[in-house]
Amino acid sequence: MHGCGNDFIVVDGPIQLSADRVREICDRRRGIGADGILVIGAPKGRCWPVVIHNADGSLGDSCGNGARCVARYLLDRHGGDALDLAFPGGTVAARRDEAGIAIAFAAPDSPQPIALDGSRAYRVSFGNPHVVLFVDDPAKADLGGLAAAARAKAGEANVEIARVVADDLILLRVDERGVGETLACGTGACATVAAAASQRQMADRVTVRVPGGDLFVRAGTRTFELAGPAEYVFEGTLS
Repeated sequence: MHGCGNDFIVVDGPIQLSADRVREICDRRRGIGADGILVIGAPKGRCWPVVIHNADGSLGDSCGNGARCVARYLLDRHGGDALDLAFPGGTVAARRDEAGIAIAFAAPDSPQPIALDGSRAYRVSFGNPHVVLFVDDPAKADLGGLAAAARAKAGEANVEIARVVADDLILLRVDERGVGETLACGTGACATVAAAASQRQMADRVTVRVPGGDLFVRAGTRTFELAGPAEYVFEGTLS
């Protein structure tokens, strides 16, 4: 499945996967190919636990687009319009939305400004760590170099480079820890809106334009909601 090109193998588990096995499966030349593997566990009522395996075999804490993909898979199979997903980084609520699938996170603590080679940068947590840098043109900026500098300063984190075009539009590229550059990142989109709102007034609903398409973030005082498409690519059996 994928959300704006951020692609995942969704496994209806529970199942144990070693780091080597994850790397084999996520290899885009020798395996299925994916940004990560999401393993669904046994539910408690309408809440399903999810284990996040990054493409490099490491474990993740939270995943916005992955949560939306898992939510669609489970809603399609178990019915209803809403459910909860328990990640190591916290539980999120998911529902069907006109844009596809929406998930709600607890609002983050105030973004913390950090000094990073003259760039405006902020540290933000959405169950997983982010460093958001504001640049003149994300398409032309050296994402890999900026991500390396950000991690040297702030530790392991997802790194976003962004430009606020208007109060309802942000352009964004993301380098995810354990993955590299991805076409989209849901928690990264939310973190970027939070960082932008710490320095200027933003609209109630912000379009975050990533290389894979558009995500939509509604920022509140208590919750942030991320909405967008969650699509199937193919189904199979993992043995």
